[in-house]
Order: sequence, then C-alpha cells, then structure tokens
Amino acid sequence: MHSFICASPGGRMRNLAGLGERTPAPARRRGCGRSSRIAGGAVALGLSLWATPGLATDLRYAPMSPNFGGFNPVAFQMAQYEKSLKAAKEAAEAAARRAGTPADPNAAFVNAIVSQLNGIVAQTIAQKIANAQNGQAGTIQSGSVTITYINSDGQLSVTITSPTGTTTLVIPAGGA
Repeated sequence: MHSFICASPGGRMRNLAGLGERTPAPARRRGCGRSSRIAGGAVALGLSLWATPGLATDLRYAPMSPNFGGFNPVAFQMAQYEKSLKAAKEAAEAAARRAGTPADPNAAFVNAIVSQLNGIVAQTIAQKIANAQNGQAGTIQSGSVTITYINSDGQLSVTITSPTGTTTLVIPAGGA
C-alpha cells in the first residue's frame, strides 16, 4: 500500500491515500508558522534584488561557426585562400575576354594562317631592304605603318613609323 501526503502552501497537510487505506498520522512540524514564512519571503526578496544587477550586463556574441572563423583560424585562412583563388580565376577570365581570345577553334586557325602570311610578307620586305644597293632608298606602306630605308656610305638606315612611335635602326651594309 502506498500513501501520499501533500502539504499545501497554507501549511495544511492532506492525506492522499486511496479508499480503505490507512496511513499513519503525520507529525506536525514546529516552527512553520507565519513569522518563519515572512522571514523566508524577505530572504527570497533580498536574493532576487541582489542578483538583478548581474542579469543586466551587456550580451556579447562570439561566433563559433568555422564559417566565420570561430575559434579555428585555419578555417578562416582556408576561406581567404579560396576567395583569392576565385578572384584570380575571375581576373584571368576577364583578361582573356579583353585580349579577344577567340572561343572558336576555326578563328584560331585563321589567326595562325594570317600570322604566317604576315611573317612571309615581313621576310620579303626585310630581304628587299637588306639587298638594297649603295645609294638606293625606298618607302613601304602597310596600313598605318611606314617603313623608310636608305643605303648610303656603307650604312643601311631603316626607320619604322607606327601609331605607337618611331624606331630607327642603323646597320652596316654588307655590299658596300
């Protein structure tokens, strides 16, 4: 058999035994009168007032997530490294777009052919200038580039003028 005794806030004891159950009479507590309850309330009130300033302090938030660095500096360094790699990749892609890198493989082929033909033309012009006889002069125009050459007194003087500037070469002539 079980018996339960419940004390209410008013100090009354109540027996919660079931029907037909007998329970011993509870002993009355001494010193649980009104004056001790007032003293206990005063102590509780004093403690609550004393603890209140501690509750009104500033709250500080320290991010603990490794995504924000947390207490693991390696995670922050890794995030910075990944960010710099991404920025470098984007800068390289932007530079390639500005340089006009052809995306079409056929365009690359056409550019290679044009480059080879320009090389053949440049070689032909260079041979014509190099084979100039003493006292011979000439001018070659190609787009916005002008090449002027003069072979005199054993010196071959070549002046190349383009929109970016002028270059002059003086070479000893071989056939003087």
